[in-house]
Amino acid sequence: MKRLTLLLLCITTLGLVSCQKDTIINQTTPNRTIVFDMAPNQWVLSNGEYFLDLNIPELDDINFYDEGVLVYTATPNFTSYYQLPYGDFDYEAHIGGISISCAYRPTTTIRVKVVLIAAENVT
Repeated sequence: MKRLTLLLLCITTLGLVSCQKDTIINQTTPNRTIVFDMAPNQWVLSNGEYFLDLNIPELDDINFYDEGVLVYTATPNFTSYYQLPYGDFDYEAHIGGISISCAYRPTTTIRVKVVLIAAENVT
């Protein structure tokens, strides 16, 4: 009986020692930020509004359809940012860039920050 108990104890110990814990690390593409400083003369008047087209090749079809796009404008002294749409500013995203519209032509340089958010489509 002692031999059988010792044999079962050895098999159990061997089975528990051979278990291994696997650490799974989710590796995702980091978010990307693109910053533009746009001068007042770059705004174009069309249909009573001023428009600014920004070329962003990083904004591809995967980012457009499955991930996220956030657009911000900075205050004149660049101490804070406002997410668009805000006030008289609005934007429209498309593959390859964004278009920003404003009811008036800005008189100072406008800093625009575009953040491309990486995400996984789970639908």
